[in-house]
Amino acid sequence: MPYYDDMAVDNSMNFTLNASAKWLIQASLGVEDPNTLLDKFSQNRKVDDPTRSLLLTFYGILVVIGAVGNALVVLSVVRKPAMRTARNMFIVNLAVSDTLVCCVGTPLTLMELLTKHWPLPDWPGLCKACGAIQAISIFVSTISITAIALDRYQLIVYPTRQGLQTMGALITMFIIWVTAFALASPLYIFRSLKTHKVGLIGMDILSFCIEDWPIANGRAIYSFFSLIFQYVLPVLVVVVAHVQIHRRLRGRRRTTRKTPAILIAIAVTYVISWLPLNVFNLVADFSQDAILDEKTLTITYAICHMFGMSSAVSNPLLYGWLNDNFRKEFEEILCCGRKKGQTIEKLRAKNKKMDTELTALAQIEHTVTANTKTSQCSQIF
Repeated sequence: MPYYDDMAVDNSMNFTLNASAKWLIQASLGVEDPNTLLDKFSQNRKVDDPTRSLLLTFYGILVVIGAVGNALVVLSVVRKPAMRTARNMFIVNLAVSDTLVCCVGTPLTLMELLTKHWPLPDWPGLCKACGAIQAISIFVSTISITAIALDRYQLIVYPTRQGLQTMGALITMFIIWVTAFALASPLYIFRSLKTHKVGLIGMDILSFCIEDWPIANGRAIYSFFSLIFQYVLPVLVVVVAHVQIHRRLRGRRRTTRKTPAILIAIAVTYVISWLPLNVFNLVADFSQDAILDEKTLTITYAICHMFGMSSAVSNPLLYGWLNDNFRKEFEEILCCGRKKGQTIEKLRAKNKKMDTELTALAQIEHTVTANTKTSQCSQIF
C-alpha cells in the first residue's frame, strides 16, 4: 500500500480522512453505502452479527469436542504404562497435533475470518508464528495418519518382520515434526505485518498480517505443493495401505465384520474431511480475480475449513473409541466418578452387613456364654 501525507476531505463519505486512506476510498467504490466499509474497519468485523454468532457457535462446538476427545486419548496412554506401546505413541502424536489444531490453529483461523485487520499486538514475530502454527499442526496430523496406516500395513501384511520398537517410534515422531516444520516454514518466512497510517478518526493506524511472496503466484505454487504433501500423498498411502490390509484380513476366520468397516471409515473420513478446503484453496489461489464477494467468500471458506477441522474431532473416535483398549480406558476415565460413588455405596453396604453379622454373632456369644454358666452351675450343685 502506498503512503500519502496530504490532508483531504471527502464530503460525500461524511468523515474526515487523511489522503493516506486513498486505498480505502478505492475499495469502497463498489459499496452501496461507503460508510458500511468504515463501520467494518472501525468495529474490525468482516461479517454481520448473525453470521458472526453462527460461526462462533459451530467453531466452539468443534473446538470443545475435539479438545476433549484428544485429551482423553493422551490421558489414556499417560495414566497406564501398559498403554505406552510404540504403536500407541503414533496415536498420541496424532492426538497432540489435533489438540493443537483445536486449541490454537482453529481459533487463529476464526480470528482471521472475522476481522478486517490485525487485532493482536503489533509484533511481527506473532504474525509469522500464527500462520506457521496453523500449518504445522495440520501437517503433523496428516503425516501421523499416514504413519499409522503404514505401521498397520507392515504389522498385518508382513507379520513376520520385526515390529516397530519404542525408539523407532520416537525417531519417526521426531521426523514427522521436523518435516511439518519444514513444510510450514514458507508461511513463517514470507508472512509479515504491514502497518498503515490511515489517519481516520478513531483509526489512526491499521495493521495487516499478510503473505508477502517474493515471486509472482508464490502463494499459488505453495498451495499446490501443500495439496500434494498434505492431501494427495496421504490419501494415496492411506487408501492403498487399507486396501492391502483388507485383502490380507479377508481370508482370516477371526476377522470380524467391524474391521473392514473401520478401515473404510478411516479412509473415507480423511478424503471427505480435507477435500473441500484443498479444492477451495487451489481455486482461490489460482484465480486472478475475486471468485466471490467478501461475505460469501468468508462463509464458504469457513464451511470448508470446518470440514477439515472435523478430522481432529473424528480421529479420537476412529483411532481411539473403536480400539478396544482405548475404549476401556475412556470408559474408566469418564465413569470414574460414578464408579467411585458405586464403590462407596458398596463399602457402606458391606460395612452395614458386617455390623449386622457382628451384632448377631455377639448375641450368639451371649447366649452360649449364659448357657455355659447355667450348665456349670448345675454341675456344681
